Amino acid sequence: MHVSSMQIDPDILIVIATLVGILSLSSLVAGWVEGRLSRRAVLSMVIALGLLAWVHLALREGGLSFRAIPDAFIHVAAMVLG
Repeated sequence: MHVSSMQIDPDILIVIATLVGILSLSSLVAGWVEGRLSRRAVLSMVIALGLLAWVHLALREGGLSFRAIPDAFIHVAAMVLG
C-alpha cells in the first residue's frame, strides 16, 4: 500500500489534537505560575493548533465546528469499542 493512498480519519486527528492541546495548555499554565516557559509545551500547542487547522481547512467538508469535537470523541470511542 502506498502512503499517498492512505486516508486519515479526521475524527482521530481531532481527538489527538484536542488531547495534546489540553495537556500542553495545562503545562503552559503551570509554567506561567512558576515563572518559566516550557518550549515543549509551546511546541505541543503549536502542533495541536496546526492539526486542528489542517482538519478545518483540508480534511472536513464545510470546515470544523465546535460541535464536531464531542462527536469526534464519540466516533473514536465507538471505533475502539466496536
